[in-house]
Amino acid sequence: MANLKQVTIVTIVILSFILFIFPAPDGTIYTVFRIFAFISITFLFFQSSIEVQKSEAPTTKSFALINNKPDNEELTDELRENYDRLLTVVFQMIIAINPEYKCATYMFDPASGGLVLQKSTFKEFPENISQEDPLCSSILNQDEPVLVQQAEAKENWINLFGEKTWRGSECMMGVRLMYHERPAGLMYHERPAGCMILLADHFKTVNERDKGILTYLGKYISTGINRLQRIERLVTEKDYHLRIANLFNTFGVKSDQNELFEKIRDLCRSFFRYDKLTITLSTGNGSQAVVKIVDGFKEDSDVDDIIEIENTLHGLPYTSGQIINSADWATKYSVKGRFIPGDSEQFKFNTILAAPIVKDNDVQGSIAVERTEINPFSDRDFALLEVLTETASSILSWQSEYDIMHKSAIHDGLTDLLNHKAYQERFVEELSRAKRFKQNLVLLILDLDKFKRINDTYGHLYGDYVLKDVAKILKESVRNIDICARYGGEEFAIVLVNTDIENARPVAERIIEKVAEYHFNKDGIEEHMTISAGMSEYPKNSTDGKTLIAHADLAMYEVKKNGGNGVIAHGDY
Repeated sequence: MANLKQVTIVTIVILSFILFIFPAPDGTIYTVFRIFAFISITFLFFQSSIEVQKSEAPTTKSFALINNKPDNEELTDELRENYDRLLTVVFQMIIAINPEYKCATYMFDPASGGLVLQKSTFKEFPENISQEDPLCSSILNQDEPVLVQQAEAKENWINLFGEKTWRGSECMMGVRLMYHERPAGLMYHERPAGCMILLADHFKTVNERDKGILTYLGKYISTGINRLQRIERLVTEKDYHLRIANLFNTFGVKSDQNELFEKIRDLCRSFFRYDKLTITLSTGNGSQAVVKIVDGFKEDSDVDDIIEIENTLHGLPYTSGQIINSADWATKYSVKGRFIPGDSEQFKFNTILAAPIVKDNDVQGSIAVERTEINPFSDRDFALLEVLTETASSILSWQSEYDIMHKSAIHDGLTDLLNHKAYQERFVEELSRAKRFKQNLVLLILDLDKFKRINDTYGHLYGDYVLKDVAKILKESVRNIDICARYGGEEFAIVLVNTDIENARPVAERIIEKVAEYHFNKDGIEEHMTISAGMSEYPKNSTDGKTLIAHADLAMYEVKKNGGNGVIAHGDY
């Protein structure tokens, strides 16, 4: 079946040539009609994706006008195959017109700024052509095909095709290929994307009819490339949105923030071309931000650096709340530096695309990509970064709300210490850790002396004030790794990690002393309070949590019996 299709293609292409091109009767209308019919027939072949016989040309390179590729390799390979078919059909048409023609197509390479060979039927076509090459420039700057004879441009010809024996009769005919693009909200406009070049051994074999056909073929290739580009762009953007949506699945509310920023960095690597990526978060004081992620150049700023928000380029997303997009920011924005005032002269970055991370109308952070050259980010880049920052904003807001709810669930609403339930869970965890690492642990149970008198005399509001201030004393007296909780009513519990009774006793005595010396004064009411404490030690007194609590509790009540305002360890009475 495949061979039958190939024979059919070749037969109809030859018939089309004989019927519409070869007789060439006089008359402009007939000529235009024949060319149109010829192009239409071939276009139908390509549209139906019928396989054609491969020419002896080298493998076609990717039509990479878009910087980034989708991860869907199967679909990307299919697009490349369609691109190869497009060029193969065009080359066959050209050879059908004149078997002596040698063909090549070139496309712009954003990385090198020059033209890269895509496909050719002649091995001596150069792999790369500078955009500044005079012969190439003459093609790219004109709508109509350009015809150049070797004898009339010897030096430029040799620079392009190399030093060899040229007769002088050789000629080159070229036509530019166009790429359609549409800035946001504007009509489509065209820009040169590359060129197609034909070489002939003698200029007399080239006629005006061939120039007309070459014009149509150039438009045909341009149309095909733009169609494939649109398909690739849709696939790329779909893949991008799928990967962003996947952030919600892979980033949990308990995940570390840096994990999210690393995933954002990976996305940016895949979909943006940049020299530097910077993700910052506000420090909360409104005037500074901290660098959380840097990818690329790090001489000017790195992770954990503090940047100034006012009067800096990277502060603009914070102060304006808008996406910053400029290929020459120094002339567009009146700021005194990039990260801090005065740093813009040392390291030259001309192009920036930066978007704010917003939560509840407040800018919490920024994602910025920069390039050293004056090379603007596209509207597609703008849209993709906007989606990314909106997603980051949602995730950070989601995590923030979870943190608030979680804190509310595990903390006592009055004192902000851990509540009874959370304390029990943490106590079990610390016991397990102490067993695993063979460490000691001390539990303190503390109870305010004669607290009922405060509530009965001054009311519960004054009692709440006393409890909050006592809680502050407790928190300030222990380490961050220790556990401090409101056990219930006027009773508190402290777990001192990786220590024993001997080392814990001074801590308990210091708490008792601070409470006794504290001057409680609210609404003109002055009071002094004391507190009693009991201690038990793991594993000395017990390896069981409930038993340790009971031992510490009994020790605390022993202090109460003796008048309070003291500390006793289990076994000391």
